[in-house]
Amino acid sequence: MNDITAFARDTYWLGLRTTRRFYRVPANLISIIFFPLIQLLVFSQLFKDIIQLPAFATDSYLGYLAPGQVVFASFLAVGWAGYGMLVEYRTCYLDKLRATPIARTSILAGEMAPLFFEAAFIAGVILGVSVLLGATLVTGVGGLLLILFLSGVFGIAFAGLNFIAALLTKSEQAVSALSLLMFPVVFMSTAFVPVELMPGWMQNLNAWNPVTFQIEAVRALMTEGYDWSAIGSALLADAVVGVVLLAVTLWAFRRLAD
Repeated sequence: MNDITAFARDTYWLGLRTTRRFYRVPANLISIIFFPLIQLLVFSQLFKDIIQLPAFATDSYLGYLAPGQVVFASFLAVGWAGYGMLVEYRTCYLDKLRATPIARTSILAGEMAPLFFEAAFIAGVILGVSVLLGATLVTGVGGLLLILFLSGVFGIAFAGLNFIAALLTKSEQAVSALSLLMFPVVFMSTAFVPVELMPGWMQNLNAWNPVTFQIEAVRALMTEGYDWSAIGSALLADAVVGVVLLAVTLWAFRRLAD
């Protein structure tokens, strides 16, 4: 068996174990879905008249709000991704894995690979609820699949943030704090209002905010059609963020595991 095949096999079985560990505790799924779901239900009614402002090119605030909550859900899906590895480090289970005849990078890959599917699934739940409440999905099944793919890629790209905090600090408190500190990045995106209604400094930040790129791609798929420029921008932003964070994550993991 060559190295690539062995790596894929080890990653598969470790990823299956990671997935089972996540879904074995129902509170994991419920706590992630709860926040974007509450925002979707409450804000769509509380601020429904905000669309009267000229910057909104829509007749439904639910339709504007839903894409942001879909992206927020995929973000939260990986918001505590490094927590499980940190627990296994403290219980010495990570040492047991290191003693087995597997590639050490497959341990990290087994933690990260399932996050693609978790982020896509949780984003899909919020998307489904949004459509049931009255949001549109003009691109149909093709758009649905593309949104799920974008959500999975987005989740993998940002998962490194949590892994880096976990691997470098070895502190559950630091992991939780970093997750909360990332909330302003979402709140300053176009999740709630168009960029035209933001202060100048926030507009400048949004020109480089990868969360905004993701939201605009999902929003186009839900309300307009296949905007390949927006989709390409989202994938490019995810690629840049993902490569940088993955490189630091690999360095931090090797620092911990070696």
